[in-house]
Amino acid sequence: MLDTVLRTAARRSRGSLPGTRSLLARYLLAGVAAGALLGAPLLNVAHAADVATKAPAEPAAEEEEAEPSIAPQLGWLGDWGGYRPKLEAAGIKVGVNYIGELWRNVDGGLGTGTAYNGRFQFSLDADLEKLFNWKGATFHVSALQIQGSGFSGQYLGNIMGVSNVDALSSTRLFELYIEQTFADGKSSVRFGQLSADSEFAISENGGLFLNSTFGWPALFAADLPSSGPAYPLATPGVRLKWVANDEWTVMLGLFNGNPAPCCGDPQEENKYGLNFIVDEGVFLIGEVAYSYNSADNAPWLPGTIKVGGWYNSNSFDDQVYDIFGVPLVNPASIGLPNQIQGDYAFYAIIDQMIWRMPGTKDKGISVFGRVTAAPSAQNQIGFYWDGGVTFKGVIPGREDDAFGVAFGNARVTNAAQQADFYTGIYNGSYYPIRSSETVLEVTYSAQVMPGWTIQPDFQYIWNPGGGVLNPNDPFGLTTVKNAAVFGVRTTINY
Repeated sequence: MLDTVLRTAARRSRGSLPGTRSLLARYLLAGVAAGALLGAPLLNVAHAADVATKAPAEPAAEEEEAEPSIAPQLGWLGDWGGYRPKLEAAGIKVGVNYIGELWRNVDGGLGTGTAYNGRFQFSLDADLEKLFNWKGATFHVSALQIQGSGFSGQYLGNIMGVSNVDALSSTRLFELYIEQTFADGKSSVRFGQLSADSEFAISENGGLFLNSTFGWPALFAADLPSSGPAYPLATPGVRLKWVANDEWTVMLGLFNGNPAPCCGDPQEENKYGLNFIVDEGVFLIGEVAYSYNSADNAPWLPGTIKVGGWYNSNSFDDQVYDIFGVPLVNPASIGLPNQIQGDYAFYAIIDQMIWRMPGTKDKGISVFGRVTAAPSAQNQIGFYWDGGVTFKGVIPGREDDAFGVAFGNARVTNAAQQADFYTGIYNGSYYPIRSSETVLEVTYSAQVMPGWTIQPDFQYIWNPGGGVLNPNDPFGLTTVKNAAVFGVRTTINY
């Protein structure tokens, strides 16, 4: 998220509640201890004999649902002359994912223009049971090499960035964690450097779209310090997951409250992902998911409902008043915002298949919707919703293609609108009162071969920034105009 509005929202006061500055560190240690206690009893001499007498294990769920790869199409280059399968058999998997995209703003915004974004993601996953007889434990590390353009900030001035990979050009560590399963694999604890947006607040159908808001919602990105623990900023944390049965799943995450404290661009403050900060308050997020009609013989079509919420313990600037209750834009104000302790939000998500192609499990037409809300006084965005429809594998002969249409809307809080009103009053000049920003995205993902897709995309942004002054207007009398953006992305998974 490089646009101006999100940067402004991220530059909040980052103090924490008394007693919380070391709380995350204690939870991290507890997570490590839990993993050790759960895994250590299984590291015994009898384990090797037990493994030798077992029938071959069924593939893990994550292996069954792994993303297609181009590696099998590349011969010796794909399997490294036979060494890659040997590494995997030993418990080590290495992966590379590349995304390249070209965007063109053809009308409106801050100005027309074209930009390229690129991202390599390198990952290594290790099965610690195969390597060290640590039953149920895995290790994961990923790194990013980003070629970002700041397209939204440069050409649009919008809240909801058109690309979910556009970020500051850098090479950085992303996630680094150990995951320990227990209770026959129904539960797990993950601890290390984590990204909350990889597991929380996700709509499975929304994952088709390229605008950043259909991943980590714009309200989260605008209101949380440094946009929260989300791409490209992972942060130390612990995640607990309990799968009660095929229908119910509960997740709870505790993260450092600010991935990149201080006073500049968050991605500059933690440029290489190596800060490992644990004393900037806490960010607590929880989610309950209910999946229904997932069985193959279910009489109705499948769907999932999720409800969740988060709390951040840091102190946040009042949008309107200083510490004496005087409007911040009043010349008489001392300029020190009133501090509001803590922030929170609630959200709900639904994914629902509405038509399924005969003889298939997941191909057909599905809809999704998300809604989230946060308090007004300390936040820029108070209400957000999105929704859309996706068509997967419905074109004969193109069963791996997908098409989708989605809308997203981010509404400015009453407090931020009041601040705009006071700005106009005390400046004695025209100053627009922001309302909301809306985005429409139409996209089509076409598979060239397994592991390689090309995705043309169109987005239309109404009221960029919620209705802010156009900095290119020398008279200061117009707002940023609606924008039309075309793009194309290619994704290669190796």
